[in-house]
Amino acid sequence: MLFGSYRRGDANDPTLYVAAITSVLSQYDVDLIREVTDPRTGIATTEKYMAFMPNAGELKVYCDSVAARRDRLQRLGSLPLPDPSQRRLERPKPQPGDLATVFVPVENVRYPKFVEWAKTADPRLWKFGVSSDNRKGIWISYDTWDLRQIATRRPGPATELPQRLALSEEALRAMASVDAERNGKLAADEAAE
Repeated sequence: MLFGSYRRGDANDPTLYVAAITSVLSQYDVDLIREVTDPRTGIATTEKYMAFMPNAGELKVYCDSVAARRDRLQRLGSLPLPDPSQRRLERPKPQPGDLATVFVPVENVRYPKFVEWAKTADPRLWKFGVSSDNRKGIWISYDTWDLRQIATRRPGPATELPQRLALSEEALRAMASVDAERNGKLAADEAAE
């Protein structure tokens, strides 16, 4: 079946070639031999061996890879099926600093405010430490860095959030003139159509 999958063979000694191929194939079980020599699924369907017959060594490597794949599939098939009713891993217990994911180095202008904030903050939201490049600082939660959430351990006076950036009057006038110019061009283009 293997030899019939090719147009012609160029072996130096055809009898010896057939004996070598037979010797290699005889090391494997019948099902594997059928799979390897089948013109629909075997070695003849691989790009490297579509035009030329494999030598005995190439055939052995191919057969070994098919046998290894079969063994792997058999091992995976023998594993027990997952049981979705079984319990999953428990959530980790809350620990100090476990929500701190943003590093603020000592050189940062906001560092002193975060150190002061940490005195009354929820211990899960911060921790002192070092960064990956060995700079000292404080780790805080993303929400704390972004000023969307500031949690405290005990009630206290309302914390004022810093004022967000605001545009100057000059910037607002410049933006308004650009918008007016753009709207004027759009109106002119519509009128021209």
